[in-house]
Amino acid sequence: MTERDRFVVRTACELVRRHGYALPIDVSALCAVYGTRLVSLSELEKGGMDREAVFAVWGNRDGVAMSGRLGRAIGYNDRAAEKRIRFTLSEELMHLLLGHTQDRRFSVFSQSYDEETYKRYEAEAKHGACMLLIPPTVYFRYRALYGTAGIARLCQVSRACAWRAARYYEENEKELRALFTAEPLRCQTGALERRHPLRPRRVSADASI
Repeated sequence: MTERDRFVVRTACELVRRHGYALPIDVSALCAVYGTRLVSLSELEKGGMDREAVFAVWGNRDGVAMSGRLGRAIGYNDRAAEKRIRFTLSEELMHLLLGHTQDRRFSVFSQSYDEETYKRYEAEAKHGACMLLIPPTVYFRYRALYGTAGIARLCQVSRACAWRAARYYEENEKELRALFTAEPLRCQTGALERRHPLRPRRVSADASI
């Protein structure tokens, strides 16, 4: 794990420490806490913008992060599936909090940095989004009990998101356990089974963190 990786982990850890989430995480409320305005595709279309023109500006069909004199904002496709929206908002919020949009080579209309930097920013934001939606402490505590598919339902994320998180967590488990505190989650993990009645897998392994 590189120092940049640790920076992403510490940023996500601090968010959990400060806000003591209950699952599933309310991403829209978290954006509001950090003064980030949400602008939906529907709003832009009502304002007269063409959908394909919006996607062309974003560079994708999911969303984009923006920051400047008018503050922070996230444009997002509210026509997408709910789980896709939650991941998009989390990913774009991480772009903002990790300082990616402060790079002078970045703007909503163009990203002039090199391909390596682009891939690094995207990977950091995606890993950070996974840690917001599926905190490592939740994954390590419930992976044996529910499996990855069950954790996806618990956290209301797609299976693709859950599998991405699982791969990253398994590859970096030792450092994640050391860097990502469990304390903010102790107040609510004990009630997860009652609030989310999933069918546990039949396992013999210890499911505790």
